[in-house]
Amino acid sequence: MKIVLYSLAFSTLFASCGNPAIPDSEVGPDGKTAVDETNPVSLNAADLFNGEKVRLFLYQNPKANPESNKLFLSALDEFKNKKNLVAAKEGFKASIAAYPSSKSYYELGNVCMEMKNYQGALEAYSLAEKLGYEPFSKVMFNVACAYSQLKNFPMSADYLQFAIQAGYVNMDNIEKDPDLANLRDQEPDMFRKNMDLALSGVSDIENLYFLQFKRQFLPASFPINLNMEQEKVVYDDKNRISYDYERYVSEMRNERFSRDVSKEFYNFVQVAEKANFVALIYVVKESFNGDQSPLTYRLVTFTKTGKLIDKKEIAGRQDYSELLKMCTISKDLTFTITNYETTFEKNPDEEGYYDNPVVSKKKINLEKYRIDASGKILYQDGKTFAEPTAMLNGWLINVL
Repeated sequence: MKIVLYSLAFSTLFASCGNPAIPDSEVGPDGKTAVDETNPVSLNAADLFNGEKVRLFLYQNPKANPESNKLFLSALDEFKNKKNLVAAKEGFKASIAAYPSSKSYYELGNVCMEMKNYQGALEAYSLAEKLGYEPFSKVMFNVACAYSQLKNFPMSADYLQFAIQAGYVNMDNIEKDPDLANLRDQEPDMFRKNMDLALSGVSDIENLYFLQFKRQFLPASFPINLNMEQEKVVYDDKNRISYDYERYVSEMRNERFSRDVSKEFYNFVQVAEKANFVALIYVVKESFNGDQSPLTYRLVTFTKTGKLIDKKEIAGRQDYSELLKMCTISKDLTFTITNYETTFEKNPDEEGYYDNPVVSKKKINLEKYRIDASGKILYQDGKTFAEPTAMLNGWLINVL
């Protein structure tokens, strides 16, 4: 069995931290069974915003289902012509269940806006954005409208600026759209400031570049669990972070400021997007070790324009001789890192790590952190359970 890791971590997906195997079990240490890519995945109404299932479904079904487009067109008719919002909503959901597409999520977001379900609209627009809906600027504008209706004015103003910088040119709509009225009327200075910044082109290249970077990270559902997985994890190349974005991934450059091409980098999840920061998780893998390489998960926070605020290694390990980190992140942006000592069945120096299962793990300590309102990662508390055993590359040795 081969486990495929996609760019979204949910409670149903417990991501590998680079361990080759868990012995004698198909269940991870948290009691959850991993997603097997060989088992066909189908989508129902409860799965439409489960990004892991959506990604896996699209991976298994690269060709679009014609039935999905029929359902989409029927729902579009209900929405645009018959003005039947309930039927349109159910139709777009049925289209997504048959085959998820950015256009179906986008129109579902529009229906939610009409039904005044603004949080639902944001969820739908997010999937439309991450699945590549074009024109991108329209998604950004609609997100600005949804945040305006929710009276989250800083987010609304930011996305309005993003929309204009991405090419949204309907100035009349910006000035008159009732969905933006809250932002225009209640925060006129913020509205004008972001409009002026966007129209003047101030920092628009940097803003757009970071926007393109972060849109690769699908939003997570909580809790996010980064634990051991029972077999190999394989990353889809679609999740690979291009070296074009090296300004946001400091590990892409080594200490001599030349490109470090010995590592591979993958997008994982967007943990949060707040008024003052964006929090993302990406994965680092030593490429020269192939599929046997351990994985390291990095939590990184940025300003809304892409400037680094803070970062921390939260899960995995760079080498099998190191302690293994496991992490759980809660919706309130507190998280716990637990460090484990792992022992392999055979001496890795002689047998390597492939088909060499972990036979035991010992909890060494835990650390508790939180991300504050500014995006800083702050230590809160810790506890030690045991001292590490003398090890040689993950294999117990005798100490005289």
